[in-house]
Amino acid sequence: MASLQKPLSLEALLEFGKSTSILSPGTFGLVVVLALWTLCKQTTQAQVPKIVKIPEAPDALPFKLKNDLFQMRLGSERAVVANTFATIKGLWVGHSNDLIDKPQQHAFAELLEYDLPGTNMTEPIRRCRKAATRVLSKPLWPTYYHLLEPSSVRLTKELLQKGRSHLDIYPYLRQIVFDLALSLTHGYVSTGLDDEFTDALVASINQISYFRASTQRFRDYVPMLRFLVTSFASRNLVASAEKERQKRLDVVYAALKKRTAAGEQVDCIVNGLVKDNLSEGEIHGTCKALLQAAPDSTASSVYLVIGWFSTPEGQEFQDVLYAEILNTYDGDRDKAWDMAFREESVELLVSLFKETLRLWTTTPFAVQRMTVKDVAYAGTIIPQGTTMIMNAQQANHDEVWYGNDAKTFKPARFVGNTTSLPHLTFGVGARICPAAALSNRIIYALVMRLVLAFKIQEEGKGARKANTDMLDFSDELGRDTEEI
Repeated sequence: MASLQKPLSLEALLEFGKSTSILSPGTFGLVVVLALWTLCKQTTQAQVPKIVKIPEAPDALPFKLKNDLFQMRLGSERAVVANTFATIKGLWVGHSNDLIDKPQQHAFAELLEYDLPGTNMTEPIRRCRKAATRVLSKPLWPTYYHLLEPSSVRLTKELLQKGRSHLDIYPYLRQIVFDLALSLTHGYVSTGLDDEFTDALVASINQISYFRASTQRFRDYVPMLRFLVTSFASRNLVASAEKERQKRLDVVYAALKKRTAAGEQVDCIVNGLVKDNLSEGEIHGTCKALLQAAPDSTASSVYLVIGWFSTPEGQEFQDVLYAEILNTYDGDRDKAWDMAFREESVELLVSLFKETLRLWTTTPFAVQRMTVKDVAYAGTIIPQGTTMIMNAQQANHDEVWYGNDAKTFKPARFVGNTTSLPHLTFGVGARICPAAALSNRIIYALVMRLVLAFKIQEEGKGARKANTDMLDFSDELGRDTEEI
């Protein structure tokens, strides 16, 4: 009868190597040479050959190139970077269905069963996106208004109750925007800024977003490193974050099911997705995707608007915008407040949030994509399996597309301009963010209500000042120059 044996320890393996010809010095040296040769090849040669007629970036500082399209190596991956608005539109819109996959992040994607923005366009992912698009369509918005409005009222009350002339509003915005998303998806409302439950949920979501967007793990680009270098640290962090995220969402989901079973009609996205015959796992995955993005672009964009409002130029614009809001509603401030989530009738405010999303690109390189077949473009062929990178930040500042003032914040830029693609911050093409239109409405409504309720001003000497640089807006805190 066979018996189980303990695996050999490292010391035992070394002794075994010394006592056998398998790991003789010559053989061992050959193995090392082959390993180094493989590692060198994978770090210096891409799996996809060099693409003709597209300039290649040098090994250092590739983004110094001013070409509208260039290629570079990321370890064994061949990547093409699009820098101009016209080029991105031509590829991501003109070849939308050819750019629907995503380069694999090893030891990450398998930990998340249904990761809508981060995995290839499989049939389950396609089904989830189709269902998400339906439940987020404008005809269904009226059923969600009662979920959206209480959070913005609570935000106003909490800010008033602080009784201080100066405070950092971002924690409130992040919490409120996440509450809005959680209300929309599960009909759940938190108890406020210090709600430990939602704080832990937001923390786990931020952890997952960090690893999804990261390009710092060499093992994703050099295949051999996946065998030589373990990923215990990052894998454990992702697994822990996903476990925490799912644990919290299970509580919210169970509470929703209990309310529904008791006969309560809860008009939320989860109950809407049930009508699409999605599995429970697919419903969870779809809602996770919506919750994942909430603390990022939406809250950050409102925060940037408020920061700009505190500047001298922004304070003047506030008065103009306030007057425009009242003019739109015949001087009825209460009606303007009530209609904030229900319509986008103040054209100047619509232009403001579009310009905010354009100039301050909160997702500068979007999510990488991968060609699913050979793509003919600009007289050349981009091979199947090529990584495609959208330089949304540079394209949003493209002077050819937006004019010589593209690097200037002009809140009235889009007044009278009804283009369906004013910027690239939410992505573009087949995998554009399905919640883009709803995010726009939330930004619009929160800014309107804040302008109606408060006068946003800059503090005096020594106070923190808004950093409105178009590139480094999130990198540093402004300080009064006299204090410095």
